[in-house]
Amino acid sequence: MAENQSELVGAARTIARDVLRQHAEDVDQNERYPEEGLQALIDTGICGMTVPRAFGGHQVSAVDATQIVEELAWGCPSTAALMLTWGGSVLSIAEYGSDAQKQAVLPGVADGSVTLSFALTEPHTGSDAAAITGRAERDGEGWILNGRKVWIGNAARATYVVCALKTAPDAGAKGISSFLIPRGTKGVSIPEIYSKMGARGTIHGDLLLEDVRLPASALLGTEGRGFAQMMHSLDFVRLITASHAIGIARAAYDAAVERAKTRTAFGKPIGQHQALGFMVADMAVDIQAAQAMVAQAAAILDSGQAIPQQAAAAKLFATEAATRVAHKAQQIWGAEGCRSGSMVERMYREARVTEIWDGTSQIQRLVIARGILGR
Repeated sequence: MAENQSELVGAARTIARDVLRQHAEDVDQNERYPEEGLQALIDTGICGMTVPRAFGGHQVSAVDATQIVEELAWGCPSTAALMLTWGGSVLSIAEYGSDAQKQAVLPGVADGSVTLSFALTEPHTGSDAAAITGRAERDGEGWILNGRKVWIGNAARATYVVCALKTAPDAGAKGISSFLIPRGTKGVSIPEIYSKMGARGTIHGDLLLEDVRLPASALLGTEGRGFAQMMHSLDFVRLITASHAIGIARAAYDAAVERAKTRTAFGKPIGQHQALGFMVADMAVDIQAAQAMVAQAAAILDSGQAIPQQAAAAKLFATEAATRVAHKAQQIWGAEGCRSGSMVERMYREARVTEIWDGTSQIQRLVIARGILGR
């Protein structure tokens, strides 16, 4: 197990090369959970990268967390996506959870025995969190939960789900509260698992709540403060999502560079033809620019400042850059780049997903524009 933050980055790079890359194609083609990847995260202690040291974690900086996720995504995007799935939930529990909730969850996340999921999206709404209609109603000293959540990552494997529900339906965002739902709770089911174009090893599906009874202690933080609690970790989540996209872009870029050096046409390597050489140059610029944006934003976040615009800009640029890079990589590989399961075909599908989850590109532009111009 790695002992410090710098070692964790190195460990992520090593397992990406020696473990994750070996299984990534099979995980994608068979839409299976990345068991080998999860075990590697446990063995190295990366599972606990955001868990406070007091609970056995590493409590890494945002700078290191983004580098770790980038390295993991280069090896296996689905394994790296596990860190996105519970990254924000860990921070919310650490900041707002009761002592009992922290003890029940955080040490287990650190040692890999506990996994998490976050449930916000509903059939009719995603980024517009205030529009959710799933309900949590008081029942004596406890709660009764009802609703349907969709596109919930890791829901079928999570030990606990952090679930956002309305406790005051007419109060908009101020009527949202968060609850910690243990696996196996009566009334909780996963009626559908999706087949997806990307992140195929990260199991997404519906989460159905039917008269789910929970004790008062299941409330996470303060009633009516669920939206604010989600916003607390959003900047961090967007940065590691950006880094996830950069790792995907790097994988596509590496494959393209190899092809440009070894494939010949008209008597020389295709990369020596200016048309393709310039494509490789553009890919390199996109990746370096995205890395610089994430690094700068992460450093500011580590200094204690809120970075809604910078995080949105990094997420927007990095994810769209990843799609551009993967697209060019397919062009360089030609027909082979369209073969199902090939590296660049897989990375194109993986990159495209990153522009949508954790806030679409259009939502990021909205955040940036409002920060500049006001609402």
